[in-house]
Amino acid sequence: MRDVMSFLRSAVWAARVIGPFGRPYRRYLVRGWLGALLVVACRLAFPWPLRGAMEIAFHKTGGRGGVVASLVPSVGGKLVWLVGAFTVIVLAQGLGEYVQRLGFARYAVGLSRDARAVAMRALAESGSLAAEPGDATTRIIGDASRVKSGVKVVLISLTRNGIFYLGVTAILSVIDLTIAMVFLGGGLAALAIGLVGAGRVHTITRRSRRRESKLAATLHLHSTGEVAADKLPTALEPGTSADSKATRVEGTTTFVVHVAYSVSTCAILALAIDAGRTGRLSFGSVFTVLAYVLLMHNRTVRLGRTVVRAGKLLASATRLAEVVSAPKPLAESGASSPASSGTAPVRSD
Repeated sequence: MRDVMSFLRSAVWAARVIGPFGRPYRRYLVRGWLGALLVVACRLAFPWPLRGAMEIAFHKTGGRGGVVASLVPSVGGKLVWLVGAFTVIVLAQGLGEYVQRLGFARYAVGLSRDARAVAMRALAESGSLAAEPGDATTRIIGDASRVKSGVKVVLISLTRNGIFYLGVTAILSVIDLTIAMVFLGGGLAALAIGLVGAGRVHTITRRSRRRESKLAATLHLHSTGEVAADKLPTALEPGTSADSKATRVEGTTTFVVHVAYSVSTCAILALAIDAGRTGRLSFGSVFTVLAYVLLMHNRTVRLGRTVVRAGKLLASATRLAEVVSAPKPLAESGASSPASSGTAPVRSD
């Protein structure tokens, strides 16, 4: 729980410090959101042409359960219209993904570039570039680069899978409220599990970043002749691999998310089949419920995994924010951050 609270405090603080650098690029963020909405709309529409085809195949067009097939024009054949609709959905989704990825990528590049520029100026003015060259280099080059790629990946995954989950929940609530609540509970459980993993990964990754700073400092000392070449293997010994620990936590968290969502899926399957047998739900409605629930399994797991990976992103974001917010020598023993002291540095500009 302590790791989770540290993660949440650091996330709020880092967003407050680094977030303003994205303001000039908000138009790209909006474009990314619009692209995400188009992608989600297409994914939500996927099962409906298939449902229409199932209704036609089982001769349900004239009776109960022929909701989609009854709306399709008969001119040229209903299947032709359904295949055409499916093709349009696929093409529209491809366009949405292009707009989404390009928008979020431009936003992430602009945000990280401006934050890095301010951080470099702060380090130069404080003298840390000369006093702490290893730490300064890893923060400016390594952490800024990770922020750029991490922001893009997290935005794409969270918006696409998160909005899709909410959309499916809304549709299921129209079909059957009980099924929708079970479905929503599975998603909330996945997020909670992912948050626990993210807190642990954040703590582990911050240790890894500190070790990178020490390694960079050792290499700098070697370049100036202060560390002999025969001392480098011992000086650069990394010890226990933090990256391996973080990967292990990510894998364990993903497995638990699989289990949690599988439990909710089994419950939904039982509820939907029982509702179909008793006549409370039509054949088409049961098919729609099952299609959405099975379609969401991998995406729910990805959503939980993205939350875990946000721990790595936050570790780099807080290190970069420390430079931007506190332009002074940043020796790890004296650096102040929410993760280490529970309080955020105060901007001195």
